[in-house]
Amino acid sequence: MVISRLELDLLRKPTVLMIDNQGLSHYTSYLALGLSKYQDVILYGFSSNDFLITGASKEKKIAFYPLEKKLPNGGSVLKVMARSLLLFLIFARELNMRKYDIVHIQERLPMFFLFLPLLKLKRKRLFWTIHDVNLLPLSEGFRGKMEVLYRNSISQPYLLAKYADGIIVHAKSLKEQLVAKKIDQNKIHVIHHVDYRYLLKCNNNSEIIDSDSKIKKDSYALFFGDITPWKGIDTLIAAAKIARKKLGEKFDLVIAGRSYHEYLNVKSMVKRDCNFVKVIDKFVVGSEIPSLLRKSSFLVLPYNNSFQYSASGVIPLAYTFSKPVIVSDIPSIVEYVDHGKTGFIFESGNSIQLANYIVDLIENKEKCVQMGRDAYKKLIHEMSLELCCKKLSELYHRCQEDM
Repeated sequence: MVISRLELDLLRKPTVLMIDNQGLSHYTSYLALGLSKYQDVILYGFSSNDFLITGASKEKKIAFYPLEKKLPNGGSVLKVMARSLLLFLIFARELNMRKYDIVHIQERLPMFFLFLPLLKLKRKRLFWTIHDVNLLPLSEGFRGKMEVLYRNSISQPYLLAKYADGIIVHAKSLKEQLVAKKIDQNKIHVIHHVDYRYLLKCNNNSEIIDSDSKIKKDSYALFFGDITPWKGIDTLIAAAKIARKKLGEKFDLVIAGRSYHEYLNVKSMVKRDCNFVKVIDKFVVGSEIPSLLRKSSFLVLPYNNSFQYSASGVIPLAYTFSKPVIVSDIPSIVEYVDHGKTGFIFESGNSIQLANYIVDLIENKEKCVQMGRDAYKKLIHEMSLELCCKKLSELYHRCQEDM
């Protein structure tokens, strides 16, 4: 039996050139590890440390090219512009030099839209994972609006969405929002955010390094992640005060994450009458996460309505460590939560309702533990790396067959 060249191309596993984005290196490296089971992966990453921690460095089918040392650090306007220009020059060379079939980018890469004609000319497929359908400002007021305007201008998400062959989102509600923006629904695919099980194997489970932020108790409610205007910190603190009055010393709260552009000084907010709240205002590195999560009882995601355009990786992180969650009723979040089984869902901004759920989990420890077990089961059945990467690999292959 003679097999044509076209048939051989279809049988061949496509090589994926995956491009990371700053702040997503743990996700991208771990995704590359899962995909390497199905095809060769070329990964351009911003963090060698995340590539190491996720275990991706041990996989021979991943060719890793670190970018962090080639780019300037800092948040000044000049350095941001210089970083974007250098990235453009790097990718202009690499997209011409490397052998690959599919390019898969994460979030909004600056100036990458300029490569669309090149990829079409070379007949390469483009996949795009959108974590945030609408960009959310890291600052309040005029500064936040200008940040969003600049990032959209330099990344041109409309052009990417129009010409990408496949778009990945992490929630059905996010797909609906893209369809409402007149984007072809046939190219939009919903694949859940993957687990964080690589952290369970992390040998360096260190404590929080900042000596001013050491946590004394081994059981607390935890807010984890960057502190921005849309994270609902004010709702959380108001609920925490209510819960403390009902529970007394049985209840403590830890807020762990860096705050952006002096949006709010969380430490000053809780300093006066909230000595039961511990604030860790810093970027929590991967090796510090396991200890922080294991000692917590459950996680709280009090995000406000601005977050409806995004999906959160905090939920699969909590589920990885068998912790239930209390989340606000944001559509992209509630898709991940079975109310009363893996967590609780409260009305966004309703601090009284949030406080009641906090009290419930603190007073019923066995219930909290069982919900954590159910959360881990849900993670394995719906969000495992193996399951998500199998779905993504199938999309790659179908896309190749349509050429």
